Amino acid sequence: LRTTPDHGTGYGPLRYLNPHTATQLRNLPQPQITLNYLGHLLAAPHGPSNGAGWEPVTGIEFDTTILGNVPVAAILDVNAYLDESGGTSILRAIWVYPPDVLPAADVTELTELWTDALTALADHTSRPGAGHLTPSDLDLVHLDQPALDALHHDYPTLTDVWPLTPLQAGLLFHHELTSHALDTYVVQLVLDIDGPLDADRLRAAAATLLGRHPNLRAAFGRMPDGTPIQIITPAPLRWAHHDLSGGHHGTVAHDIVTADRTTPFDLTAPPLLRLTHITHSPTHHQVVLTHHHILLDGWSTPLLLHELLQLYAHHADPGAVPRPRPYRRYLEWLAQQSLEVSRAAWAEVLDGLEGPTILLPSARDRVPSTFPEEYRVSLSRELTDALRTLARTHDLTLHTIINTAWALVLATHTGTTDITFGTTVSGRPP
Repeated sequence: LRTTPDHGTGYGPLRYLNPHTATQLRNLPQPQITLNYLGHLLAAPHGPSNGAGWEPVTGIEFDTTILGNVPVAAILDVNAYLDESGGTSILRAIWVYPPDVLPAADVTELTELWTDALTALADHTSRPGAGHLTPSDLDLVHLDQPALDALHHDYPTLTDVWPLTPLQAGLLFHHELTSHALDTYVVQLVLDIDGPLDADRLRAAAATLLGRHPNLRAAFGRMPDGTPIQIITPAPLRWAHHDLSGGHHGTVAHDIVTADRTTPFDLTAPPLLRLTHITHSPTHHQVVLTHHHILLDGWSTPLLLHELLQLYAHHADPGAVPRPRPYRRYLEWLAQQSLEVSRAAWAEVLDGLEGPTILLPSARDRVPSTFPEEYRVSLSRELTDALRTLARTHDLTLHTIINTAWALVLATHTGTTDITFGTTVSGRPP
C-alpha cells in the first residue's frame, strides 16, 4: 500500500477521465471490497472561540442505509476511523453491505477474523525487536528485505533510510579514500559566552535539538551494490563538560579544543556531532560545536545554533519552538530532479576540457597531515567601492568579479586559460 503513487488518489481520473489510460483501466475488474480509513476524529474543546469548524458528536454510533434503487460501489464497504473524542483512542469500523447479496453471518465472520488479525498485529508489535521496516516503508531508496535485515542487525532502532545528496556522496568518497589520514572535513566552531550558563540546561536543549532533526542522527554507509545511504536512528548526544574554574590555565582549554578537533568521526556511528561546554568562571564559558561536514554546511550552522539558543531559553521545551522543516523534504525534492538532464548540462559546460586545473602538481597525491590554515585579507574601502561599481556597470555580482580574478590568478600560475575551480553554493531548491 505504501508504494501506491499518491496513495491511489489519481486512479479514478486515470480510469475515467484520461483518454490515454481510460480504455485500458476501464476493463480491469472492479473490487468487491473497499476499505476507507478516515483518520483521527478528535473533539476540540467546547466553546465559541475554539476555532474548530466541526467536531464529532460523542455518545452515538454512525449508521448507514442502503437505498434499494442506488447501486452500491462494492459488495462490502468498510469505513474505519480512530475515535479520540472520549479522551482515549478507539478504532471503530462501519461495515456496509447489501443483505440480499451478502449474508449477515458471513459479514459477522469477516469482522471477527479482521479483529483477530488486528489483535495479532498489536500483540506482535508490542514484543521486543518487532516492528522492523520492510522495503515498502522506504520510498527514497530501494533495498530488498535481506539488505534491510542486515541494516536492522547493525542499527536495531533504525527509523528510515535515505539517499545522499551529491555533495554528501562526494564527502563520503573523500572520507573513505583517506580514512587513515587526518579528516579535514571535521568542522569546529568555538563560542565565547560572557555571563551565566547552566550546563544541565544546555545539555537538555542540545539533546532536544538532536531529537528534532533526524538528519543529525544519520549514520552513513553503502548498500550491497555500493550506493551510498544514510541510516536514520536514535542516537544519544555526544556531550562533555569541563569545569576549569578552579584556577586552571588557558592552555588546558586549548588542549581540550584541539583534541576535540583532531578526534575523527566514525561515519557509521551517529551522531556525527559533539558538544563541549568549558566553564572558565561563573561568567565566562566556551561552547564547542564539532561536527563532520557531511552533516552540516555553513548555511545550516547558524540556524542550528539559533534553535539551540531558543531551546535553551525555553528550558528544552520543543513545543515552545517552531517545528523545523524536515530535511527529508529536500531529499524528496531532489529525487524528482532529472539526473540525466544534470549530467547533460555539465557535459556541455565541460566539453573540450583536457583536464583539471592543478596548482601544485607535486602535492596532488599528498595525504593531508594538518588542518588548513586561514589567511584573511581585507580590501580597502576604495577598492571595495570600485569593485562594486564595476559589478553594477556590467550587471554582474561581486561574487562573479572575485571568481574572475581568481581564474586569472590560476591561469597565470598554471599557464593555461582553460580553468576549472570549485566554489561554494548553498544547494537549496529554488
